Amino acid sequence: MKRITNLLITSTLLVASVFNFTPVNAQLINEQQNVVPSTYDPIAATLDSLVTLSYVQRLNSNSAYGFTSSNFRPFEVPTYTADVYQKRMDKIQTQIPLCYNSMVKDYIDMYAVRKRGLTERVMGLSNLYFPMYEQILDQQGLPVEFKYLSIVESALNPMAVSHCGATGLWQFMFATGKLYDLKINSMIDERRDPEKSTYAACQYFKDMYAIYNDWLLVIAAYNCGAGNVNKAIARSGGKRTFWEIANYLPKETRGYVPAFIAVTYLMSYPAEHNLSPVAPALTYFEADTVMVDQKVSLKSIADATNTPLEMVQYLNPIYKRGVVPDADEPMVVRLPSNKINAYLANLSSIYKPAEDSYTATFASNGKVDIEPETGDLIKKTHKVKSGEHLQNIANRYSCSVGELKKWNRLKSNRLMAGQRLTIYVQDKKVPSKVVEKSNTNKPANLAVIKATSDTALANTVAKTNVANQQSDSNTASGSRFVYHVVAPGDTLWKIAQRYEGMTVQQIKEINKLQSNELKIGTRIKVLVQG
Repeated sequence: MKRITNLLITSTLLVASVFNFTPVNAQLINEQQNVVPSTYDPIAATLDSLVTLSYVQRLNSNSAYGFTSSNFRPFEVPTYTADVYQKRMDKIQTQIPLCYNSMVKDYIDMYAVRKRGLTERVMGLSNLYFPMYEQILDQQGLPVEFKYLSIVESALNPMAVSHCGATGLWQFMFATGKLYDLKINSMIDERRDPEKSTYAACQYFKDMYAIYNDWLLVIAAYNCGAGNVNKAIARSGGKRTFWEIANYLPKETRGYVPAFIAVTYLMSYPAEHNLSPVAPALTYFEADTVMVDQKVSLKSIADATNTPLEMVQYLNPIYKRGVVPDADEPMVVRLPSNKINAYLANLSSIYKPAEDSYTATFASNGKVDIEPETGDLIKKTHKVKSGEHLQNIANRYSCSVGELKKWNRLKSNRLMAGQRLTIYVQDKKVPSKVVEKSNTNKPANLAVIKATSDTALANTVAKTNVANQQSDSNTASGSRFVYHVVAPGDTLWKIAQRYEGMTVQQIKEINKLQSNELKIGTRIKVLVQG
């Protein structure tokens, strides 16, 4: 038996040499048994944190799409010699120098072996974004291969948010996004806008290239910032290439450039690695845009056009709360091309429910969103006195510092004595709107509270808490809600002690808090007597 096995192996190698079959080690790998790296890899960890397979699977079908098919058996993973890898990279026509080494090989193995299922789905999603990337990169005079960088950054997930807050396809931090003119507020985050964030990324590439005149250093700077690249150059004694300064860069950046090279290689030679991209539910050319000039929810658009809400949300990740807000200029909404006529034919039904749709629609988790309409607010003017600052003014008027800055278009926290601030306060004569999101799995005693005024809501909360044996049975019908702005050092227990009759559990229930953690500046609703 051993002799027959040896003979088969010899025959296989002979056939491979005759037909110039380059794989030297082909193995069958069960995708359900992924190999776990022996050491911690920041790139792999980031990839895992940004992308969930369920997210990608909902956006992909189950058929191969847009790439040359391979002749390998299912799950067969070929590997090659170093010279084969380098020859293939040399054939990739790009301004960016691509080289093969052990670090690059490790990332080829990660994307082609350990994460091959994810890689196939991401390659399919490239049909949604790459046509747009290529057009913009070419327009900006940049190497088209930069499109592969967004795979390393976000795995083509426009909703991706890293552990440090980097957001979108190109993973812009808040400050960097602002620096490159991306609009970021409570309703809109243009870091999630595929087109606008791509233009911002291009400008960053051009700025970095003007400094370093080296594309690999530009890529390194995109990951860790120009400051860290400059430090690495200085520590290396003035070396000016990535491979010469790599050991002086942060650990993640050392792997970032090799990861980019690996992705560029695999996207250029998917069939050679038996990668069969999974087709996306929609391609770039199968979507189009409409202009919206008033507030409307994405759910209203989805219902009127008979489009899955998830699809509308995916095509419009810029709208953080599932609502297209009012703006000085018309806002863009992207829809499947075959739904444009349905949108135009149902404008009246789309805009009718806009009044009560000012709530998050991305998650159906049973939360209550209390959002007063603009018409429920009274405009007031506050004259800044000596010693006053935004926080104590916000505390006085039960609003947040962010709202004060937004209302007055303030770019900093600095105030001057005598300065007049516009402030909006709740009109007590007009009931606040409470928007309910259904959750059929929620127990009756913890059901979402629906009320039309602070007084009614207070009474309902009191009754609910009595049923749960968590409240004071003597809660007065004349109770009302006020806002407490979280200050440094505040805890739920301290806040509860400050307001007579309140407990930590009551505060959590009223504000739908899942934990005891509080952020400074957050408005907490509390119940007071009288």
